Amino acid sequence: MGKSYEVGSGDFFREKIIAAIFYGFRTIKEPVSITVHPDLMMRIRADFKDKVIAPKSVGDTEMFFGVPVIEDATKEKDHISVQ
Repeated sequence: MGKSYEVGSGDFFREKIIAAIFYGFRTIKEPVSITVHPDLMMRIRADFKDKVIAPKSVGDTEMFFGVPVIEDATKEKDHISVQ
């Protein structure tokens, strides 16, 4: 079971995203993907633009922290998880 963290519109947006990803990496032995709601991914792209850790396109796959991104619109608007 995963833990739920609220990634709201307040301060420290980048830090909250990075913390959620690192927590997922810590709990999952071999991460294979990051699942994100499309609205949150658009905000991540805009906020991390021109940063070293920004999402990158490799071929036809978008990578974030070295694993592929899966955008799932059926999840909550602030959903981000590592699988």
